[in-house]
Amino acid sequence: MIGPPLLPLFFGLLSPAGLTAESDLPVYVVKKVSTPIEVDGRLDDPVWGHIPVIGPFRENLTGVEGSPKTLARVAYDDEYLYFAFESWDENIWATFRERNQHLWLEEVVEVFLQPDAAHPNYIELEVNPLGTLLDIYLLDIRKPLRYESWNSYGIKWAVQVDGTVDGQPGDHKWTCEIAFPLADAVTAPNLPPQPGDRWRMNLYRIERVPEAASLAWSPTLKRDFHIPDRFGIIEFGAESVP
Repeated sequence: MIGPPLLPLFFGLLSPAGLTAESDLPVYVVKKVSTPIEVDGRLDDPVWGHIPVIGPFRENLTGVEGSPKTLARVAYDDEYLYFAFESWDENIWATFRERNQHLWLEEVVEVFLQPDAAHPNYIELEVNPLGTLLDIYLLDIRKPLRYESWNSYGIKWAVQVDGTVDGQPGDHKWTCEIAFPLADAVTAPNLPPQPGDRWRMNLYRIERVPEAASLAWSPTLKRDFHIPDRFGIIEFGAESVP
């Protein structure tokens, strides 16, 4: 069972083999930036105003528009793939402060990247409101290298919080920026990516307080984020922005 009957209106039907056709998945064209983005978590770099928004996110299990409100943007240059998240939240909460702790148990935003769908491996990045990072290289579905054995040492990330991170009401939102080094996308057909190249990607958000929510750009329609066949598609564009 893949969910209520309205799902085909958003995502199409599954193929007879149980796999989702690419034509049924969301596609996002990633614009190239001419100058590096300063990764400080503030999202006030003027270039973000020229980057199309991804969102609103949907409930991962059902595919219906979800809450709390979550938006994202993605851009690239010859060195990095940049991600920006805006997560509205009246009760921001997290406690993990050490890299590679199990951040998904609390509130977090996540990036899943599969540079070549012909290879089963993919990369998972997570950042929580305290600015803690989890980065994982998976050889196949739910088969990660030991967390301590792989780190993206060139990665940059930062968050800004409009409120507190104690789970108490009265907060507004938190924002996150990530600069992922393209050199770590070792299975990509081209590095740096060439215009027209397509990768698989999904973006997620986990909310815990006051109520749990699992949100996605391209919902997997299961209680599991690790379904590469349901990842959306990013296409690297030729258009550059200032």
